[in-house]
Amino acid sequence: MTALRLAALELRRFRGPLRRFVPLLLCLIPLLYGAMYLWANWDPYGRTSRIPVAVVDEDRPAHSITGEPVDAGAQLVQQLKASGDFGWRFVDADAAHAGLRSGRYFFVLHIPGDFSARLATGGTDRPEKAGITIELNDANNYIAGIMTEVVQSRLQAQVDSAAHAAYVRALYGELGGIRDRLATASDGAHRLQDATDTAGRGAAALTSGTTALHTGSAQVAAGSDSISAAVTQLDRATELLDRKAAADLPAAAAALVRTAELAADGTHTVHDTTTRIKTATGEQTTRLTALADHHPGLADDPAYQALLQQARQLDDTAGRLDAAATAADTEARQNLDHAHRLQDGVTGLQQHIQDARTPLRLVDTGTRDIADGARTATDGLTALQQAAQSLQTATGQAHAAAGTLTATTDEALRKIPPTDPDHVARAAEVLGTPVHIDRTDLHPAGVYGRGLAPFFFGIALWVFGLFAYLLLRPLNPRALAGRTPARTVALAGWLPGAALGCAGAVVLYAVVDLALGLHPRHPVLTLALLLLAAGSFVAVDHFLRTALGAPGDVLSLVLLILQLTASGGLYPMPTAPGFFQALNPLLPMTYLVDGLRVTISGGEPAHLVRDVLVLAAFAAAALTATTLTVRRHRTWTVARLHPDIAL
Repeated sequence: MTALRLAALELRRFRGPLRRFVPLLLCLIPLLYGAMYLWANWDPYGRTSRIPVAVVDEDRPAHSITGEPVDAGAQLVQQLKASGDFGWRFVDADAAHAGLRSGRYFFVLHIPGDFSARLATGGTDRPEKAGITIELNDANNYIAGIMTEVVQSRLQAQVDSAAHAAYVRALYGELGGIRDRLATASDGAHRLQDATDTAGRGAAALTSGTTALHTGSAQVAAGSDSISAAVTQLDRATELLDRKAAADLPAAAAALVRTAELAADGTHTVHDTTTRIKTATGEQTTRLTALADHHPGLADDPAYQALLQQARQLDDTAGRLDAAATAADTEARQNLDHAHRLQDGVTGLQQHIQDARTPLRLVDTGTRDIADGARTATDGLTALQQAAQSLQTATGQAHAAAGTLTATTDEALRKIPPTDPDHVARAAEVLGTPVHIDRTDLHPAGVYGRGLAPFFFGIALWVFGLFAYLLLRPLNPRALAGRTPARTVALAGWLPGAALGCAGAVVLYAVVDLALGLHPRHPVLTLALLLLAAGSFVAVDHFLRTALGAPGDVLSLVLLILQLTASGGLYPMPTAPGFFQALNPLLPMTYLVDGLRVTISGGEPAHLVRDVLVLAAFAAAALTATTLTVRRHRTWTVARLHPDIAL
């Protein structure tokens, strides 16, 4: 008889109104253990908004040192409302604590009254830490407290964001004052630079002017010395002139007057003579003309004509001489008058010469003083020139320093960000959460239940194997007693459980995938791995039941407990004690969990190949051991006829 016929005979045993449901019940065991647990724990952190949590906001708004308003409590409350992490209930302190004690609230979030006031100290020299309080009651639910640890990081981030925003606003308030003062300093530096530039040009002009003035002063001193020498000579000349004028000019003037008088007298005498001559020649001419009138015959006489012509010429000559004598007489009299005036002026001239010597002496003294002053001024101008050169050098250095100061203040001013409300708000938003952490996952599992599905699938399939041989016979008694080969008997005892286990695995996979949304990356490989694991786990449970009977079921239960902690389905194995780490590679569930993680979320194909080979090896080893057990069971003993424990 073949193993398939023996397996079919085993399944046909379940006839009757109720017994027909035994195979169906066995197929649903993986569903009950796997799907129910996954359904209950599919996405617990995605439904934390259903957990009522009390929030007590006693914070009072404050102001920073720069006068910026800080209302971090209200900001945190708004963030909590927007987050929806829990079912926030905003109540007073008494209602919150009463609800925590009664179990109406799972924990209480308390924002103290000095929350904003402490955050507002960020811009002072003694900043203080602000804090909030989370009050738990593990008597209500311990896991809810663990969830607060998960969400605490979000709360911390929100509180830090509010704190950073408050600090930023306070800091920007300080920066605003610094920026204004620095802008004033920058403006002053620019003006100082312009002033030093102007001063530099003025110093250069002063240096040039003092140089020219020094040269001019030296020239003035030299010119004053020359003038003094000239005035000295002039004074000597005037002194000589004064002596000459006093000794010679009066006598010369008197002689001149006498000479002029003599000349005037002489010219007057000449004028009288020429007048008489002119009168005489005129009378003679008139007489000659009258003679011709009395003696007409004479008119044509050549001698008469010649005489008359000579008389007229003589009369004309006498007229010209008289006119010249008249002019000479007039001029002589004028010269006499000039001589008299000159004689009169000689006395005044002498006095003027004497008077001129006094200002000349004053000029001489003044020019000497001017020369001395010019030399003193030259010495002063030399010192002034040196001071002007030093001033020019200093103004150049001051201009360079002002340029450096201007560049430094401008650079510092550019480095200080704008402090207008829009920029402050944006900076508070950015610096409130200055670092954005981008989290990437090579093979994301998604929700909580999808990550735990490999573990719960393993439990469900192992429990199926444990339950299967409580209702199925591990071996066919007839085949065991007959001549059927041991391997056939062993295979026939394994096939019904394996078939029902595979059916249960298919049902489990279909429900979890369609109802909960498992959506593995490799559906076919996932289902194939589940079928292999079902067969492998049933083979192990079949062997234990066949070899040990009822104690084998206990041992299977013990293996289940060990695999719950040693398969790595929940926490990373490095966190487990060394005993469980040593068991991890020896248990079949370890390889199902690892393989399903690859087929559901993705991972290294080499891991999947290893897991398939190990599970197949467990199945083969278990079937081989069952075959050997069948051979041993064909020898009947008293212990087999009367077992100590029977189920």
